[in-house]
Amino acid sequence: MPKLTLDGADIEYLEAGTGLPLVFCHEFAGSLESWEAQVSYFSRFYRVFAYNAKGYPPSEVRADWREYTWDRQVAVLLGLLDAMDIDRAHICGLSMGAYTAVQFALAHPGRCHGVVAAGVGTGSDDPDAFLEDMDARADALEKLGMASMEAYVRGPARIRFREKDPTGWERFAALFLAHSAQGSANTLRAFQGRRPALYTREADLAALQVPLLVVCGDEDDPCINPSLFLKRTVPGCGLTVLADTGHACNLEEPAAFNAVVAEFLARVEAGRWGPRPEDSGDNIGAVGPGFGGARA
Repeated sequence: MPKLTLDGADIEYLEAGTGLPLVFCHEFAGSLESWEAQVSYFSRFYRVFAYNAKGYPPSEVRADWREYTWDRQVAVLLGLLDAMDIDRAHICGLSMGAYTAVQFALAHPGRCHGVVAAGVGTGSDDPDAFLEDMDARADALEKLGMASMEAYVRGPARIRFREKDPTGWERFAALFLAHSAQGSANTLRAFQGRRPALYTREADLAALQVPLLVVCGDEDDPCINPSLFLKRTVPGCGLTVLADTGHACNLEEPAAFNAVVAEFLARVEAGRWGPRPEDSGDNIGAVGPGFGGARA
């Protein structure tokens, strides 16, 4: 696959199809292969891109973990659009990629047609504990390699995936455990652990005018409160909850995921995706108890 030098690193990407640009950004445990079911479907109608983030071979593994912060990953995404001479694109991300997509929309709203954020916000409810956990996992990766992450792929948010689709889960696990230990450790230490909680951007999110679709599995517990927070805060945000589904919802329920994303993109392009009417509910902009607690 081709590569581009973006934010000082060689980044592998794929391109398929023609039409409006649609870019997919993967999760921490994923790679561009995570989007195969989406690339196959959406490239029928769109000019689709997926790429391996910095630290995910064949993309370059940079030694300094400080090159892996969330803003540097946003810079990689911006660099991809610039290199491809893309003025505006739809952006779709999962987890780490969803955080990148939301932050990209806040920093560069004029470059977005619409944004899909799936499985977004892990760690937002208790960022101090999350940082401690990410640093511990990074330490283990540096000492023991990817074998230290065996339990990660069997965690609570992956159980339904393993039950429903053992073959798909096994491929996901094999791809993840073949990642670079150094790249994964750097990503955990910088992007995952030290990204600001979504709740810290409340004022900016309340002013965001980019159409946003949040997708969350109903068994992806760390993402439920942040997903509801985005729905209640961003004027043009819709929320889809997939039943009996964990974190990697695009892998676990590809048909349902593709359907809701396709509907969202079509409505955005038709000019039929707008903010919630003021009289359709009470206090939709308010954030009640349980949405983040003490904001950090």
